[in-house]
Amino acid sequence: MIAPGIMTSLVAISTLCTVIYIGLGFLPRPSPAAAVWSLAFTGVMVSGYAWVAAEATDSAVGRAFASGVMVGFLGIVWLGLCVDRGRGIRTWWPALVWLVAAPLWLSLTAHSDGYLTVVRVSFAVGGVFCALILVELIRRGPRLRDEVLPLALISAAYVLLTVVGLFQEVVRLVTGGTSAPALDDARDLNVLSSQLFVICAAFTLLLLTRQAGSPSAAGAALSFRAVALDRLARAEAGGDRWWSVLVIRLDDPDALRLASSTNAFDHVADRFRRAVRLSLPAEADLEVRGDADCVVLLPRPEGAVRQVLTALLEDVAAIGGDSPIGVRPSASVGWAQVDVVGYDLDALIEAADAASLRAQGLGGDRWDRVVAPVG
Repeated sequence: MIAPGIMTSLVAISTLCTVIYIGLGFLPRPSPAAAVWSLAFTGVMVSGYAWVAAEATDSAVGRAFASGVMVGFLGIVWLGLCVDRGRGIRTWWPALVWLVAAPLWLSLTAHSDGYLTVVRVSFAVGGVFCALILVELIRRGPRLRDEVLPLALISAAYVLLTVVGLFQEVVRLVTGGTSAPALDDARDLNVLSSQLFVICAAFTLLLLTRQAGSPSAAGAALSFRAVALDRLARAEAGGDRWWSVLVIRLDDPDALRLASSTNAFDHVADRFRRAVRLSLPAEADLEVRGDADCVVLLPRPEGAVRQVLTALLEDVAAIGGDSPIGVRPSASVGWAQVDVVGYDLDALIEAADAASLRAQGLGGDRWDRVVAPVG
């Protein structure tokens, strides 16, 4: 039997985390990934209540079913991460199959002699999903390393515990040890690990949800696009060919993140954005994409644009004078003109993007001008 206090804390924590995530994450920032994660939190919360009911009635099948639901929803957390990265359609079936199979398998074997083996194998499958969660978090790169850290750490710990559990089960089967004390320990470990996982998942998934669905960033992007489309349409109607789109990127942002703390990089990125803004003439329209990427619509003839870019690169380099990361930052600029690419905003941005990547490939701290139409 599990101590009543442990079960009460599981119900309280899962309920609180579910309410917090849905209230602060899903409702203000609805998305397919947020809906999947809301389902995962709700499922774990319901399974906690089911486990309390099973404990009150001393139902082994009820405990097994609730335990299976908890383990099964690890796959749903992974599925949400896949959906968030645009991979949900190809990866939904393993998570849903396991969500159904885990509680059924544990329930059907609840009174069998090999139930402890089934429990530990089920934990091991849950550990596989935790390893997949860890892989998905790592694939997001250093930009979100602080946000993903709680869930990454608990996932790694879960994987380690499942390996230890499997090793203990192999030793028990070889030596012929009894299962009753080990089963109680496995149940306690399941409840405690569920509590820690729910807490860490709530932190990480809430931060990811709110970061991905920032309305201010989306509104700014829509505003820039509307203004840029209007300006280019009027420029085309009037035959004004002195318009350019610039894509300005901070060189090696991932390397700068890895070489410094998050606060230090955020300080440099903020100064980069400020330097870009102050280097541009007042009539330029600017959109900030992420921490270290800007798009600019600039009404200037070629010679004047060159002067602006020279000053901009110098200003970006100057922010490294008292930089907390101890390196000299630089930028790469892609430059697309309407007399080369045309007045289509998307084509101009695409051409400037490609040119900025070419500039970075050449070592950065320079600009690259589009000299021929894309495609």
